[in-house]
Amino acid sequence: MKQIFWGKLILSSLIMMLHFPSFADQGKTTYQTCSACHGEQGQGNSALNAPSLAGQFDWYLQTQIEHFASDLRANDPRDTHGKMMVPFAKQLSDPEQTKQLLSYINSFEAVSVKGTIKGDLKNGSRYYQAKCGACHGGEAQGNPTFKAPKLAGQDPQYLLRQIANYQQGIRGTHQDDKYGRQMAMMANAVSDKELQDIVFFISEQQ
Repeated sequence: MKQIFWGKLILSSLIMMLHFPSFADQGKTTYQTCSACHGEQGQGNSALNAPSLAGQFDWYLQTQIEHFASDLRANDPRDTHGKMMVPFAKQLSDPEQTKQLLSYINSFEAVSVKGTIKGDLKNGSRYYQAKCGACHGGEAQGNPTFKAPKLAGQDPQYLLRQIANYQQGIRGTHQDDKYGRQMAMMANAVSDKELQDIVFFISEQQ
């Protein structure tokens, strides 16, 4: 009797697997909407001002989705690129759907952006370690403890634009965006020359 029971249970499980898409497949279906801007493998698209998602922490991506959906981010009318994300973020109201999406994005290989920007590596390293490394890690690998995202592999133009947004009060001003406000303060402590070299240093990291 036990053998018959377990046999039926296994058969039922197999039938369910055939009829219901896998966790990753469900995430892939949701990601099709994202791929138009962020690329098939989450590599981003500088021409569309869409950042790379590949290799980024899933908790950070989830936080940004939540911030877009709740108007903590892209709440300034000047943030035209950010506002494009808002309706898509609001569609992700189901936590399970978001979890599946992030699981699928997590399967992407991180991209290299070496050689896509010019700068002084020595100065960039010095400036970066002094002003960014404590939170984002010595090699721009990010640090979950400080809620600091990975920067290595990110489109340099996207990084430059976000720092400019912080400096101009376009991003990081909402009272509930604790870490955004911290970044706004740090961004305003960096000169244009330092920023160019810092982003060059970041682009040379894996």
